[in-house]
Amino acid sequence: ATSDLVSSGDLSTGRRGAPRVLSEIEESGAHHLLLEVPTTLTWFSGHFPENPVLPGVTQLHWAVIASSAIFSTHKCPREIKRLKFKSVVVPPRVIELVLRKVGTEQVQFRFCSLRQDHSEGRLVFAG
Repeated sequence: ATSDLVSSGDLSTGRRGAPRVLSEIEESGAHHLLLEVPTTLTWFSGHFPENPVLPGVTQLHWAVIASSAIFSTHKCPREIKRLKFKSVVVPPRVIELVLRKVGTEQVQFRFCSLRQDHSEGRLVFAG
């Protein structure tokens, strides 16, 4: 089942602030989104001019937006658990965002690309 994320082609209305969603599949309760991260995103402006890196706060923002759209969660988590940043995301790149609902109030997320984990954590929306 595809969500509005794929039909809109974007995680938000801000075209320069969100990656393009290339595909979305649901498999065994996990949602896998392929995201195109071009160098033109506004998040790279000033973060670092000579060597652009996708900020961790941006990855969190995208995980919250996608969770809200897919699982109808609140737009702001109450808590973030087990947050780990493992390797930087350097544009241009295609990354995968994997979301899995844990219980009724939490969503586990992971950003990765070919044989490389970028970040992971758990969003707690209530409780």
